Amino acid sequence: MTKKRAAVASRRSSSAKPTTPLVAKQPHSKQKAAVQHGMFLYTDDAWSLRYFDDGDLRCMERKLFG
Repeated sequence: MTKKRAAVASRRSSSAKPTTPLVAKQPHSKQKAAVQHGMFLYTDDAWSLRYFDDGDLRCMERKLFG
C-alpha cells in the first residue's frame, strides 16, 4: 500500500504546474505597502462621510441597531 501511495504522490507532484506566488514582490516598508493598497488612517474626518452616508445600507443598520 505504501508503494502505491508514494507512486501516486510522485505523479501528482510531477504533473503539477508551477504556480506564481500570491505576492509577486514584498514592499520593503510598511508605509509603502499601506500606500500601495490604500490602507492607511485618515488625518481628517473624511472617513465619517462614508460611515454616516444615509444611502448606505450599513449606515442604516448602524443607526437602527447601534
